[in-house]
Amino acid sequence: MSAVDKRMYVLTDTRANNNKFWEITKDASGMVTTRNGRVGSKGQTRSLGSGDALFQRKINEKERKGYRQIEIVGAPSASNAVNGSELVSAAEEQIGQGNAVVAELVRELAKINRHQIIAASGGQMDVDLTTGVITTPLGVVTAQNIAQARALLEGFTPYVERQDFDTPNFMKPLEEYLMLVPQKVGSKRGWHRDFITGLESLTQQGALLDQLEASIETAQQRMREAEGGSKKPAEKIFDVSMSINDDPAVRKRVMEFYKQGRQSMHASHRLKPARIFDVSLGAMDRDYDADGAKLGGVMELWHGTRAHNLLSILKSGLIIPKSRGSIHVTGRMFGDGLYFSDQSTKSLNYAYGYWDGGSRDSRCYMFLADVAMGAPWHPDRTGSSVKPPKGYDSVFARGGKDIVRNNEMIVYRTSQAKLKYLVEFEA
Repeated sequence: MSAVDKRMYVLTDTRANNNKFWEITKDASGMVTTRNGRVGSKGQTRSLGSGDALFQRKINEKERKGYRQIEIVGAPSASNAVNGSELVSAAEEQIGQGNAVVAELVRELAKINRHQIIAASGGQMDVDLTTGVITTPLGVVTAQNIAQARALLEGFTPYVERQDFDTPNFMKPLEEYLMLVPQKVGSKRGWHRDFITGLESLTQQGALLDQLEASIETAQQRMREAEGGSKKPAEKIFDVSMSINDDPAVRKRVMEFYKQGRQSMHASHRLKPARIFDVSLGAMDRDYDADGAKLGGVMELWHGTRAHNLLSILKSGLIIPKSRGSIHVTGRMFGDGLYFSDQSTKSLNYAYGYWDGGSRDSRCYMFLADVAMGAPWHPDRTGSSVKPPKGYDSVFARGGKDIVRNNEMIVYRTSQAKLKYLVEFEA
């Protein structure tokens, strides 16, 4: 008999070595059933009896012990799920638009995204490539969970830098974090020292939250379509135009620009350009036309990013992450901004995975963008709080002259950049 009321609770306590879940269900006949165990396990199921009073009494008992309800969104059932031939999200329909080459690329990006989520969560989260739903060990978390978890993760950096894992100022927020985004942890006492061990771990958790957040809107739309029937038109989630560029003149120009900026000292310098895609991001293009294009000082520059970030960028455009935010950003020498370079392999190192300490990607991607630099400032110092002085619109740090080894161009408004091409690289 189907459930009429189901609730999920979590209790994470580092000192008591707890990372437990408790699920309670009441069916249409009033029968109350519970399931409990350590997060990541199937748990044990028990039938307790029946009645609303019993259901509420058991909930009250758990809440008094510190269990907290975790908000879970539903997922489409097998009977009403969207067609299995449809991709992880609306991406294939709204980006591919019938173009087989672009659709193939989107499928590949979806697989990369899935692999990254599995790796970042230690195998405890997965993506259903039919529905686009990312599932934690306890279910599909809500956007509110992720927003709260992000705020907590922002505070971990100073303790991780000092390796100060036993202070309550780290342990209590970690408990809160895991009750919002449940993940399997070690079974031995002291597991809190091994869950986030360094800045790379923070990067992985930040990337995990970003991907969870980026997928939720798509997943919820899929659920609405499943519930309403396939005749209902899909909402526009990806405001993107993308196609393969076969123009020999464009390819020659992009290749020459890449070769001009390639440097053998960069780990990615052996990678070679493969396909070139024309890209137009509706909202980002409109913002650029209204702001950056009028600012002037336009330079054509490279922006490298890991492949698992691409669907998020195609959905929401480039964002300016906080240097103390949920993603620890390497090489952020001139404050919170969008970083570009005309030295191709400098940017390609980010796409390759060199700077973040992760695994290397033999196939990776860079954007080629128009960047409105306006009046650039040549910096005389570095630091997370550095920004161009009044009267300047950007930073142009010249390699070998302005404290840096490679050219870096930074703008501080997303409306100062317009993505034009996505260039694929391979070994």
